Amino acid sequence: MIAKTTRGKYTDLTYDGHVVIADAQGKIVYYYGDPFRFTFARSSTKPFQALAALETGAIDHYKISQKELAIMCGSHGGTQDHVDAVASILKKTKLSVEHLQCGAHPPLMKDARLLMEEKGEEPTALHNNCSAKHAAMLISALYKNEDLKSYLDEDHPHQKRILNVLSDFTDMDAELFGIATDGCGAPVHGAPLYKWAQAFARLDDDSSLPQKKRHENIRRITKAMEKYPEMVSGEGRLCTDLMLHLKNKVIAKGGANAFYALTIKHKGLGLAVKVESGEADLLPGIVLEALLQAGIITEEDKKPFESYLSMKLKNHQGKVVGETKVDFKLKVNRENL
Repeated sequence: MIAKTTRGKYTDLTYDGHVVIADAQGKIVYYYGDPFRFTFARSSTKPFQALAALETGAIDHYKISQKELAIMCGSHGGTQDHVDAVASILKKTKLSVEHLQCGAHPPLMKDARLLMEEKGEEPTALHNNCSAKHAAMLISALYKNEDLKSYLDEDHPHQKRILNVLSDFTDMDAELFGIATDGCGAPVHGAPLYKWAQAFARLDDDSSLPQKKRHENIRRITKAMEKYPEMVSGEGRLCTDLMLHLKNKVIAKGGANAFYALTIKHKGLGLAVKVESGEADLLPGIVLEALLQAGIITEEDKKPFESYLSMKLKNHQGKVVGETKVDFKLKVNRENL
């Protein structure tokens, strides 16, 4: 059990989950649950997908800005600023929203969604939280003179480039990844949970990645996310708020169905979390508690996240009748897992 919901003095619901902190060599430092659990990282791989685009030369060729690079790493909230950034990327390459194959959904951020509803506007693919990732894939294929219609196919050259980047960052052979289809239609990659922690550790400690140019490109990715955290998700959402309030301590990127990963800066460590039920509301408490137990943050550091951490259960009269709270203790890996 990683969290529980109480009703009165009784435990009513329990949730299973897994946490792992690993270094850049894949050594497990702390864990809870099963650090080897096969896990789809979902949108948490976007920084690595953006790196694959950067390494094609397309980002520089089309003069993509640092702010636009940041949104390529993110799952944006569909605000006007977000939509304008994705539209700008496409405009620089003479591509259009019709080229995006991610599908459309209403903005993830409530204010942006309500504003569209008030205006009677329908969402387009630009509002899809994955649209900037798709734009990065498209401009890479365009720059390489590759087919644009099949850019989401698993065997497309750019999807193979992404897989090779993930292979390098996890030290896994490409054929060992589980590959399926994500919500936006792109290939999604599965691997043992600790391997995702290792990948994020390498965003801080890239000493095992020998290419000098790659070191420079990793710095460009992480600096873009840190300079424009609001483009990675949006203020009031966990990724942005972690990077705003834990400045220079973490680089964070969540994924769907309660997956989360982040880089622990200046420590050469990465953290990965998976909640079995897909209960994403539990992630802030789990992530912050894991960082606290590992000595990365203090109780004082948690204070800006009180709105995330207060999970009181109220009845229809507004009376508090219970609460949901995290309940786990990290283990130190003394068993050489």
